[in-house]
Amino acid sequence: MRAPTPLIRRGITAIATVALVLPLNVQAGAAGPDPQQARSTVWQGALAGPQGTSPDVTVRQVLMVSTDARSLRVRFSNHFGTTALIIKQAWAGKPVASSTARLLPGSNVRMTFGGRGSVSIPPGGQLWSDAVDVHVRAGDQVAISVYAPNAPISSKNFFAYAYAAPGMYISTPGNHARDVSGRAFPALTVDDTDYPLTNTGYHPGQVWWTDVVSARTPSRGTVVVLGDSVSDGFLAYGPPGQRWTDVLATRLNALPAARRLSVSNAAISGNTVSRQQNPYELDAACCGPPAVERLWRDVVSVPGVRAIILLEGTNDIGGGPFAPPSPPDQVTAAMRDIVQRAHARGILVIGGTLIPMGKEPGTVQEVSRQAVNDWIRTSRTFDEVIDFDAMVRDPTAPWRIYPAWAAPAFNGNAYHPNAMGHTVMGQEIALGVFRDLWGADS
Repeated sequence: MRAPTPLIRRGITAIATVALVLPLNVQAGAAGPDPQQARSTVWQGALAGPQGTSPDVTVRQVLMVSTDARSLRVRFSNHFGTTALIIKQAWAGKPVASSTARLLPGSNVRMTFGGRGSVSIPPGGQLWSDAVDVHVRAGDQVAISVYAPNAPISSKNFFAYAYAAPGMYISTPGNHARDVSGRAFPALTVDDTDYPLTNTGYHPGQVWWTDVVSARTPSRGTVVVLGDSVSDGFLAYGPPGQRWTDVLATRLNALPAARRLSVSNAAISGNTVSRQQNPYELDAACCGPPAVERLWRDVVSVPGVRAIILLEGTNDIGGGPFAPPSPPDQVTAAMRDIVQRAHARGILVIGGTLIPMGKEPGTVQEVSRQAVNDWIRTSRTFDEVIDFDAMVRDPTAPWRIYPAWAAPAFNGNAYHPNAMGHTVMGQEIALGVFRDLWGADS
């Protein structure tokens, strides 16, 4: 059987450029910022929910940057906290090897906040660190160590497999943020099946408080992926072991300097695009605010943002134990709202068609998916369209993912590509969808 042929469609050719001064004075416009001066986002972990209170431990978070970077700043968030997040110490260093707690000698630098070594972040607040002199290359990892005992936890779970960044070490008791040896951070992998996730050891896929890392980079700006578990990498097991967003970042880094863009992944598993009761939970512990509500936090406020790839809506139309399937008009209305608000800030929006959900023709979910995809392809709402559906669907049964690229069903739902499916998605994106970000001199 021949694998499906990808289809990339172009939406409207351009939009009027609207100037926007983002935090850190990063400009969003067609010509792009000066590559030598601009800050871009090099890592992101959109926080999904509250997870209890931190014990008296240090957490060392190992994060992979998407492009060459220097002069790092970290945004810490108390988004879901009901009391202050008091960070007593935070350090940034470089692991000696992939996903290890041991750091390169001399690489660990104490972070400050307006020149102060500690900081208190109020409930719902977020705060940037001062820049630290850490240099990393695309695909390198940076270790962010935080000592914040008894603080409310705002967390993100990437559903990563063991020792693949991102991940987090929880230390033995006490403040070990400056320790480069890693001896206080046992490497025993913790099975994160229960909340709160506070046992000593290595927690693959866990991140606390850290939601954005920015840096000075040679890129032309940042592309933020706003999505759900399909972009978050849920069930993306098997070689080569990258999410489609990581594959895209590698391809963009291989372009000439005038065309490079950093990729920032703001996907949250279980997330919906529209305002509604989350179909999988009642207590808002895992799946984050709807995309239409978190647009400012996870997109507009992100340094260097110049474009969004919006790939979300599956959970809305899929439904679940706590919410019925949403009608397609509800999904498209939320997408239109996101596009209009992004355009008002000078941010381009690239729409991604929803990939097959394994629901047979005639089911409410498949009828809605087809209606949403038809709207994405034909409404001319988006600046560009990436037809992920056409990339990965089975030619003989287009309501399901091509079998070689499909992850096993989860809770009866076959929504997810495996690692090879992610590779196809990342490789088959026509990079011309970013042409309006490159500028005339590229």
